Amino acid sequence: MKYPIALLAAAGAAVVPPVASAVQSDEPLDQIIVTGARTPMPATSLGSAVTVITRDEIERRQSRYVADLLRAVPGFAVSHSGVVGSQTQVRVRGSEANHVLVLIDGVRANDPATGDEFRWEYLASADIERIEVVRGPQSALWGSDAIGGVVHIITRSGAGAPAFGAYLEGGSEDTLNAAVNAGFGDDGWSFGFGLEQLTTGGSNISRTGDEDDDADLTTGTVNARLAPTDTFAVDFSARVVDAYSQFDAVDFLVTGLPFDSDVAAKATQTYAQLGATVGRADGRTRHRLSARYFDSDNHNLVDGVEDSSSASDRVTLAYQADVRLAGNLLSLAAEHETTRFEQRGTVVFDDPNQDQAMNVTSAIVDYRAQNGERLTWLLSARYENNSDFDDSLTGRASLAWRVTDATALRANIGTGQKTPTFTERFGFFPGSFAGNPGLEPERSTSYELGIDRTLGSVRLELNAFRQDLAKEINGFHCPDSWPAPCTAINMPGTSRRSGVEIGLRWAVGADADVSATYTYTDAEDADSAAELRRPRHAGSLQADFRFLEDRVSLVLAADYGGTRRDVFFPPWPSPSEVVTLGSFWLVDLTAQYRFSETVRLFARGSNLLDSGHEQVYGYRTPGRAVYGGIRLAFGE
Repeated sequence: MKYPIALLAAAGAAVVPPVASAVQSDEPLDQIIVTGARTPMPATSLGSAVTVITRDEIERRQSRYVADLLRAVPGFAVSHSGVVGSQTQVRVRGSEANHVLVLIDGVRANDPATGDEFRWEYLASADIERIEVVRGPQSALWGSDAIGGVVHIITRSGAGAPAFGAYLEGGSEDTLNAAVNAGFGDDGWSFGFGLEQLTTGGSNISRTGDEDDDADLTTGTVNARLAPTDTFAVDFSARVVDAYSQFDAVDFLVTGLPFDSDVAAKATQTYAQLGATVGRADGRTRHRLSARYFDSDNHNLVDGVEDSSSASDRVTLAYQADVRLAGNLLSLAAEHETTRFEQRGTVVFDDPNQDQAMNVTSAIVDYRAQNGERLTWLLSARYENNSDFDDSLTGRASLAWRVTDATALRANIGTGQKTPTFTERFGFFPGSFAGNPGLEPERSTSYELGIDRTLGSVRLELNAFRQDLAKEINGFHCPDSWPAPCTAINMPGTSRRSGVEIGLRWAVGADADVSATYTYTDAEDADSAAELRRPRHAGSLQADFRFLEDRVSLVLAADYGGTRRDVFFPPWPSPSEVVTLGSFWLVDLTAQYRFSETVRLFARGSNLLDSGHEQVYGYRTPGRAVYGGIRLAFGE
C-alpha cells in the first residue's frame, strides 16, 4: 500500500495541467473559473453561484481537511461520523451526498465502490492550490454525480523560480502532521511534487466506552508539463492516497448504537491524467486530447482480519475542440468511460462476491455567447449512451448580466441524471442488504436566480434555488417482514429542494475582513418528509485580522449547523425511528507569526466551545483540541 506513494516521492515533481491553469485575482468576482464551462471563463460571465477558496485562505484557516473549509460555503452541509478519518458526507442545496461531483485536476474522483460518494475523509489540504465550487446543475457539462454541484480541487504546481515548502505540526490526540512540496520551471515547462503524512491517536467515537479510534493518512502528488511551443503542450498529473482509520461497529443486538470494537478501514486511491493540447488559448481553434484514470481499493478489517472489500476503477478517454466564432466560443467534446466494480466478502447466507462493469459514451456541446461587454449566456447539452440504461439528454442554460460595475444578475436552469450506484444495484451484505438490479436513474430539473452587489467595501451575494427530483432512490428501504433484507427502491412522486443562500464580505480596513454566510434549505422527499442530515438553517462567521505589517494574523471562524433529522435503527423487532439532532457551533481560532520571509510559526484551536454534538446519530464529535507548528518557504 505504501509503494505507490514512495514512487511518487522518488519521481519528485508536480504541475497543474492546462485545465487548472487559472488566473488568480485579489477580487474573486474577476477570477477565471475553470469548472463553470468546458473552457475557463471569468466568474462574472457565469450564471451559476461560484465560491473560490485560495491557497492563502487555506493557510490562514489551517484546516487540515477540505471538508472543514466547505462548512463556510453557502448551500453546503457536512456530516462527520465521529473522529478524524471516519466517514464524512457533503450535501449541496439539500441534494444527496452522491449528487456532488468532485474533480481533482480534472479527474472524476467520486468512488463507484462506495456508492459514488467522494471520500472526503481522505482529502487533506497541504498540496491544494485552489478549490472551485460551482453550485447548481452541472450534469450537462460533467455528467452523472453533478446534479447538486461540482467541487474542483486544483493542486499546487511548479512554475517560475525554484520553490520549496514544508511544515510540521503536532498537538492534541497525539496528532502529528508533516508535509513537503517543491516545484520549478518556466513558461515552457514545470515540475514539482508534494507529500503529506497525517497521523492521530484519535478519540472515542461512541457514546460509551473509552477506546480511542486512530487514523493515518498519506497523500502524494506529482505533476509535469512540457510546452516546447506556444501551440503545443503535454501534461501529466497523478495523486495517490493511502489511508487507515479505526471506527466502532454498531451493536445491533442490544442498543443499536456504536460500541467499542476492533474494526478498521484501509483504502488506497489513485488519480492520474495525461493530456495534450494543440493550439493557442486565443486562437481560432484549440484541441485537447486526454486520458484520465481513477482506482480505489477498500478493505474492512475486524479484529485485524479482513472481513470484506470493494474496489473500482474508471478509465476515461476524452477529446475536445474549442472553436471561436466571431467573438463567441463553441466547445465540442466526446468522452468514453469504462467503470468496473468488484466486491468480496465471506459467504454466509448468499454469495456477496461479484464483478460488474458499465460503459458510457458521451457527446457534449457548450456554446458561450457575449452580447456587448455586460451580457453573457451559455447553452450546454450532453447526450449519453449508457450500456446499462436508456440513452439520456441533459441540458443547461445560463445567463449573466453585469447591470453596472457594482451589480450583477445571474440565472441558471438545468436538467440532470444520476445513474444508480453499483452498490444500490448489486451490493450484498448478508442479513442486512440486497441490491436491486431493476433501479432506474434519478432525474432532476434545477433553477437558480442570483444577484451580486458591491456597496463600497461590502460585497453581497444572494441566491434562490429549487430542484425537483424524480425517481429518488431510497438506498435503505426495509420491508416490514424479517428476515427479508433491506434494499434500494425508486420512490414514487417528486422530491423537492429549495432555499436561499446569502453571502457577505466586508473589508473593514486594510488589515481586517469580516465574512458571513447563511443558508435556508427546505428539502423534502416525495412524501413531504424532511430529508435526513440536511439542516434547515446553516451558516458561518469569520473575522480575519492582520497586524504589524501582516507579520501577525488571526482568524476566528464559527460554523453553525442547525437541527437536522436522522434515522435510528434499534434492535429487531423494533422499527426504525426518525430522530432529531441538535444544533451546534464549531468555533476555531488560528494564529500565525511571520518570523521571516522563510519561517512562519502557527497555532490553532478547534472546537473551542467543546461542543458535544452529534452530526450523525450515535457518533460523537471530537472535543476541544490545540495544535501548533512551523512552516518553511523558500522561493515561494
